[in-house]
Amino acid sequence: MADFNLFNKIANMNKEMIPERLMHERGVGAYGTFYLYMPFSDYTKAEFLCDRDNFIEVFVRFSRATGRRGSAETLRDVRGMAVKFFTKQGVYDLIGQNMPVYFIKDASKFPELYKALRPNNGTSFDNDAFWTFVANNPESLHLIMWLYSNRGTINSYRFMEAYSVNTYLWENELKESYYVRYKWNPLQGIRDIPANEAEFLAGYDPDALTNDLYSAIENGNYPEYELTVQLVPKGKEADNNELFDATLVWPERACPQIKVGKIVLNRLPSDFHDEVELAYFSPSNTVPGISLPEDDLLMTMCFAHDDSWRNRRR
Repeated sequence: MADFNLFNKIANMNKEMIPERLMHERGVGAYGTFYLYMPFSDYTKAEFLCDRDNFIEVFVRFSRATGRRGSAETLRDVRGMAVKFFTKQGVYDLIGQNMPVYFIKDASKFPELYKALRPNNGTSFDNDAFWTFVANNPESLHLIMWLYSNRGTINSYRFMEAYSVNTYLWENELKESYYVRYKWNPLQGIRDIPANEAEFLAGYDPDALTNDLYSAIENGNYPEYELTVQLVPKGKEADNNELFDATLVWPERACPQIKVGKIVLNRLPSDFHDEVELAYFSPSNTVPGISLPEDDLLMTMCFAHDDSWRNRRR
């Protein structure tokens, strides 16, 4: 047998069998455009946040934090929203989730958290391991309160908020720096569903969130998300550990949300494997004017994302 055309087809099939992501394996993606409301040159020199006339192409990947390939999309979980901006200065990745806080603030606990979230036998969620971790790490209770509200069960990514959780750093041309946190607000409103409806959809339509997003875009009902930021000037009075604590929110009364721009998702990927499955996001992908502060948890996330990509790519 010497059918090399067949051999090449099988080789391409095998190439698609890449290792799973550590987290956020179950996902869906779409392309769109970012529109800036007004220049933010007083706060950052990032070109795409300073030129109001420059529309930026984006790619957005939505995901379930602990959902494996083939799992139901509506089950209770943290949801991810990772946005890739294709700017003139390079690619900028903004990673977020639909909960404003995270499980931990101590980077050394991440491997322990990962084990608590992974299935013990490779198929089912290990409740004992998860709740043992929560009991031993009370700082995670803030996220648990969000997770076990209706925010933990959704039936559409189009009506979901997303938060950066981590703190980043903006710098302008005058070398003035600002700590920043991001938030995405769905312009079509916020909708949650109760647990019994989520469980019904898990059996009736396991791909409910993907089908909803794809159908909306195909029908011209383009999802829109408004980007807002909270800014704190970098200085002795502002440099404290609470600014980087991923288990805490910044009070909006002290740090109001400032509207930056919006994205409109209007195009679906043509190849799921190449464009969604192989999509790589990392907080380390920055552009001039946006950088990472000295935050151990954020640095750990950068290494985890980058090393996972090195392991997954062929």
